[in-house]
Amino acid sequence: MKKIIFSDYDQTFYVSDEDIEKNKLAVKEFKSRGNIFVIATGRSYLDFYKKLNQYKFDYDYVILNHGATILDKNDNVFCNFSIKNEVIKNIKKDLNLEKSISSFCCSFLESRVDFEHKDLTKINVKYNTREEAICINNLINNKYSKFVNSYVISSNSVEIISSEINKSKAIELLLNKLNLENEDIYTIGDGYSDIEMVRDYNGYAMKESVNELKDVAKGEVESVSDLIYEILQADKV
Repeated sequence: MKKIIFSDYDQTFYVSDEDIEKNKLAVKEFKSRGNIFVIATGRSYLDFYKKLNQYKFDYDYVILNHGATILDKNDNVFCNFSIKNEVIKNIKKDLNLEKSISSFCCSFLESRVDFEHKDLTKINVKYNTREEAICINNLINNKYSKFVNSYVISSNSVEIISSEINKSKAIELLLNKLNLENEDIYTIGDGYSDIEMVRDYNGYAMKESVNELKDVAKGEVESVSDLIYEILQADKV
């Protein structure tokens, strides 16, 4: 049976230059056996392709913006979910941008647009402290949960997408599109936006993951390559 891995990128597929080289070799072997490897990242189109051009890793599909955009490796778009335009203005007010370090928005495959742009796919705001980011994140989720999902990423940033989607829902959409629902599926990540997919799809947590993710994972691993070789070894038994 075909196997599919959905892997987060930052602090999962990429932890260090040395680690990603090991992961690249593991993915090559994994795919050589007819399996499918998918990156599921919070990164935008621009930011993902900067890393792809730098490290030249292989993959079959990519889920961007925490699930909001799905592409194949030839940039064919499977779907894209935008935040409802009518709530953007109010969300912008509550983000307290005057106290932030930086902010940017994404729209479809455009990775740096302003808040006035229509059909925003993701909003990113960086604050001075993690405490500020958590406070804003909680405010957005409590006030606008009908419209958006907000996540704390890295140490002090908040990223916001449509409530219609997350990484788990994106996986479901992709599997249905490819008629692969019954294959062996694995997920791996480290952060808050990985929780749903790790909980719903045979998920693993990196050792340095948030505790909320570890709570729903079936196990912990040191690297993506370790998980891949564990899966391939089990296939031989």
